Amino acid sequence: MLSRVADCLFWMSRYLERAESVARLLNATFHRDLDLAGTDAGDDNRAWLSNLAILQQTVPDGVAAPHAIASWLTFDLTNPGSIIGCVNRARNNARGIRGTVGPEVWRAVNALYWQLRDADFEARARSSPFDYYQAVETGCHLFQGVCDATLPHDEGWQFIALGRSLERADKTLRLLAVKWTELNGLTDDSLKALEWGGVLKSANAFEAYQRAAGRVDPDKVIEFLLLDTNFPRAVRFSLEEASRALSAIDGFTDGRSNGRAERQLGRLISELKYTEPGHLVTAAFSDRLHGLLQQCLAVGRTIHDQYMLTT
Repeated sequence: MLSRVADCLFWMSRYLERAESVARLLNATFHRDLDLAGTDAGDDNRAWLSNLAILQQTVPDGVAAPHAIASWLTFDLTNPGSIIGCVNRARNNARGIRGTVGPEVWRAVNALYWQLRDADFEARARSSPFDYYQAVETGCHLFQGVCDATLPHDEGWQFIALGRSLERADKTLRLLAVKWTELNGLTDDSLKALEWGGVLKSANAFEAYQRAAGRVDPDKVIEFLLLDTNFPRAVRFSLEEASRALSAIDGFTDGRSNGRAERQLGRLISELKYTEPGHLVTAAFSDRLHGLLQQCLAVGRTIHDQYMLTT
């Protein structure tokens, strides 16, 4: 496979996953603000500033109020990290390889873009954004389903899976790293449960966590989002999916890759695999999270070098 095609497949998938992550994060923050309206905890924009840290965004001058941050992260096409910015970049990648992805995948990406760009839909979303965020989630799920159902599960499909899995692992690690620092000192049990419930909702994990663990407990939330082997956005699950995709790609290339990314990823997965539940959260937990994130970033850089992908 040409590196240009692999690059487009990888980033098409990764940008759409990123758009969905931003939509879920913003939606969870809006609901948090509604739950805390009229209380002392609801009078600041701390959660919105933490969103910027999770997404590695620096807002322009004059963008400080929650509604301005939300608008910039949602509708601003000049912001490549906004929802519409990510969908636009995914669409540009898909357009360049329409012959590879086929009409069904192209229609799924293109239809989502034009739905979000509809002037009436955007105008309604500026006053009540929940339908907009739901449209993003639904459109991204449709894209994944169409890819799985219509594309051969060959080397190209594996690059799509690889991009999606690495993005999920990255965003979940960033979510935990920022929220652990922000919420670790909370003493109010009700507020703690609400805030960590919001963390779960930001990863679309609330219902899955409740089935697995029941009551919201910060340590158990962290263990679930890091170590669970059944939940698709848990870090270990996502990295194992990425590892399987890398192994398949190496098989399609007849072993021409040097396997360095696979080895890095294997060491990272082993660190999570052999972590003993109940002993994960320690005084040095913040450093550990940042260490895991740096390893994840190193895997991404190696993949780019190994398969000559671009950014």
